[in-house]
Amino acid sequence: MQRREFIKLSGATALFLAFGVGTSLHAATSIGARTVVNIMLDGGPDFKHLIVPPFSSDANSYGAAYWRARASIFRTTAGDSAKLRQAYRDNYDEVTFDGVRFGILKSCAWLKNEIRKGNVAVVSNVVASTNRDHYHSKLILESGSLRTGPNTTEVSGWGGRSVGELDANAVAVTRGVRLVCNGEDLSGRKGYDNTRVISNFDSRDMGLYNYDTQADLDSGSRSYKWSVQALMSRSLKSYYQAKANEIPEQSPYRKFIKHEQKLRQFGERVGARLKARPVPSAITALYQGGNTLKSTYFGQQIRNLYDSFVTQDILAMRFASMEYTGWDSHRDQHRKIEPMFSDIFGTSKGLHTLVSHLDAYNKAITNNTVFVISGEFGRQLKSNGDHGTDHGRGNSVLVIGKSVNGGFYGDPFPSDETARLEIKNEDIHGKTSMFQVYARVLNWQQSGLGSQVFDLSNQPVEAGVNLSALLKA
Repeated sequence: MQRREFIKLSGATALFLAFGVGTSLHAATSIGARTVVNIMLDGGPDFKHLIVPPFSSDANSYGAAYWRARASIFRTTAGDSAKLRQAYRDNYDEVTFDGVRFGILKSCAWLKNEIRKGNVAVVSNVVASTNRDHYHSKLILESGSLRTGPNTTEVSGWGGRSVGELDANAVAVTRGVRLVCNGEDLSGRKGYDNTRVISNFDSRDMGLYNYDTQADLDSGSRSYKWSVQALMSRSLKSYYQAKANEIPEQSPYRKFIKHEQKLRQFGERVGARLKARPVPSAITALYQGGNTLKSTYFGQQIRNLYDSFVTQDILAMRFASMEYTGWDSHRDQHRKIEPMFSDIFGTSKGLHTLVSHLDAYNKAITNNTVFVISGEFGRQLKSNGDHGTDHGRGNSVLVIGKSVNGGFYGDPFPSDETARLEIKNEDIHGKTSMFQVYARVLNWQQSGLGSQVFDLSNQPVEAGVNLSALLKA
């Protein structure tokens, strides 16, 4: 472990010391405990490009208006019905589910199959942000509060608050810890507290470096044991062992000794578990191999999340944070975002590979894990002159898992959009608060948790939509 990783993990280890729980964070957390995985698509994903209305020759229908409004994305004109029909046939498979007929990108066949199984809820017409600014919108979305200002970063996140109530931990498998993981600072001295966050970007290098591992002995380097890293490791380990016998229990410096011991024990437990469970080759191939994703970074996160579930009881993980950046599709949307959707939802790609191997490892994990996939805002209804779409407020959110009551929550193709599809700069009308969706997912983890984490007063739900049925009891 490098110095920066030691510093990151130190925050999580502080929890060991505060609770005095030996080498385990929380004994009550087990592999297969109900867990939420939040996947943030930075940039504003166009879910209306993922799931579309079938092309229609009825000029007054939603299907005709949609394809006319989006014609430039597919390098054709609104008046060329034959090319628009062909674009639909070439790029989309048609599905009917929950009384809705729609097209879904052919490159997202795993998602299509999960929809057919009833494992996907598409919540339409959602909104969280009060504006179209990326940075501010992400602060609002991840803090879970409309009161969050454009420069207010010292705040807690809804995922961090949820694990505080659950007496568990949030695990960030990203390069940096996102705001959504921030816990609430109950002391009032600071805007947030991260003692319940574990940064796990390199899951196979979690603990303190130990020079005499078998991997080091097999390295073949005659001088390896005398390297600076090995010498420093041996020296520090010997130093802390010696000090453990010298410093009295009542000494304030005893805390540092305990800190090192807990961190070393923690890393050794994680390392031993993962050593017995090598990363499946299909997951490794997502970021280095024959099935490399467009985003190898997302592939690495898949690896980290797999390992986090394998060690879920040690990490006390009940919330995980992932990200996929680059969804700001102002230009050339057809070429740009379809490979990204495929990375996440394609057959043998990100989520399919992850879920398949977790299911093989322990079905309790896949039975009790829900993925929530959203962005800070959506795109406008009509495409622009650069074959893309511009910032819009309303969007959809996908909730995926075996515990989901699949279907459409909210009208994906509302009749009141038909005329507006022809108008530049028109947004999806936000009828359901994103926070209401998140709250229902948290209620599945623990009854009443959603209202403990979010202030749901004046947070709307679309008329006729029953979000209480989103997940199975």
